[in-house]
Amino acid sequence: MEDEKAEYSFEELAVWRTKLPKAKHAILPSHTNRPNPLIHRGTLFVSVFSSGAVCALDAKNGQMLWRRELPSLGSDSVHLAEGKLFAKTANTLYALEPRTGETIWSFCPYGDSREMIYSHPALHRNNLFIGDRCGYLHCLDSRTGKTKWKVLTDGDKNSDVNSTPIVTKGLVIVATNAKMVAAYAEESGKSVWTRKLDGPSSFGPLLFRRQLTVVTDSVYLLKPDTGEIIRKFSWKGDAASRADCTQRSVVCILRGSWPPDGTAKLIGLDESGIHFTQSSTAYVAFVRYAKETKLIYVSHLEGIDVRRQSSGVLAFRIKRSKTSSGIGQVDVAKKRIYVLTGDGYTYALRHPSLPRS
Repeated sequence: MEDEKAEYSFEELAVWRTKLPKAKHAILPSHTNRPNPLIHRGTLFVSVFSSGAVCALDAKNGQMLWRRELPSLGSDSVHLAEGKLFAKTANTLYALEPRTGETIWSFCPYGDSREMIYSHPALHRNNLFIGDRCGYLHCLDSRTGKTKWKVLTDGDKNSDVNSTPIVTKGLVIVATNAKMVAAYAEESGKSVWTRKLDGPSSFGPLLFRRQLTVVTDSVYLLKPDTGEIIRKFSWKGDAASRADCTQRSVVCILRGSWPPDGTAKLIGLDESGIHFTQSSTAYVAFVRYAKETKLIYVSHLEGIDVRRQSSGVLAFRIKRSKTSSGIGQVDVAKKRIYVLTGDGYTYALRHPSLPRS
């Protein structure tokens, strides 16, 4: 018999639960659409903010496979590409062996005394791209960690490259705190185009229907090959914070009022306009779309809201009895929802069936 409920608890859906060792404040607010934890071929990879660590768990039962301590606070996610697991602190990028957690190589351009890398790595054809807080975009050989080229994106005082680059059509594109987005030739680092924005950008960019999505307080849709603006969306008295792309639209979370009143707005839009606006009760909300289920998952302090991609309408809610610890961006696979909580628990939850519309 199919589930018909609109609300569940973590306890009734839990397949297993594992408390991560020394995890005090496990979640760092995300500036990407990447999940934490990350599921891959039966292994769950978790980045722990404090105390800094990367963990690998057996996705079947939650058993710890290995734990790698980091010398400082961990990041908001890990990234798996080209047979390597990429983890980072605020000063060092690590390429790890996924089966053991052992270091293959590391990249620490400014030493370990300052927080200089908030960007996350993007990989394409053995090239790894990552930004830093001095305004540089680096291209590394993903096999060795050696620098191929680096380019200064802007000379402004606040030129931090905190966003995560994206690669498309031979270009690597990145947004910066200097209110601009720029494209460079992937192999040489030569500047191809720049586009001024109405504010700094530390999230994204993302690709939607071959369009570039850039998030400042506004949301821009650009042509990736030229930077030409297709559409811009702004909200009076409000601002976009995080986004992801479904098969139908770009979905973004608005920050809401300050101080926060516990209400978050989910917006669905594309080049033709805004298609839905849905409000929900949610503090500190993250949004992520799962292709497997074609559903939107909004994580927040008290749990997870699961919403339909066509309308943003709530399908069901999963609440945790222990509140205010926060929920990271979930991953979904094989009828399981994988969750990291702020107090350091990793869950595998049974995925409920959708209630009838």
